[in-house]
Amino acid sequence: MVVAQKRVLAVEAAEGTDNMIRRVAVLRRPGLIGRLLRHGRPPVSEQEGGVLVKAAKPGQDFRADLPGIGPRTVRLAKRAGLAGIAIEAGNVLVLEREATIAAADAANLFLVGV
Repeated sequence: MVVAQKRVLAVEAAEGTDNMIRRVAVLRRPGLIGRLLRHGRPPVSEQEGGVLVKAAKPGQDFRADLPGIGPRTVRLAKRAGLAGIAIEAGNVLVLEREATIAAADAANLFLVGV
């Protein structure tokens, strides 16, 4: 999922992580979130960050479907204006670990295991 300002902006569905992040980038275009979420709070903008949270589903069968992130995930998160990525430690595979860390550093995004 992607959260910002205590709001859930997106939950990953069948489209997968990459397309969910692309959907967030579209939602975060100036003015769109403000029109969609009118609850007395200011709209979420590109400058206000947000976090991609990647974790296993309850009861997920890791033999068939292990959640993962990689350098492409980091690049998409940056383009969507996110501040960082939080992963469930021990249950999310970090593909190309060194390249993923380098991409996060280059993009000035945090990457944390929780």
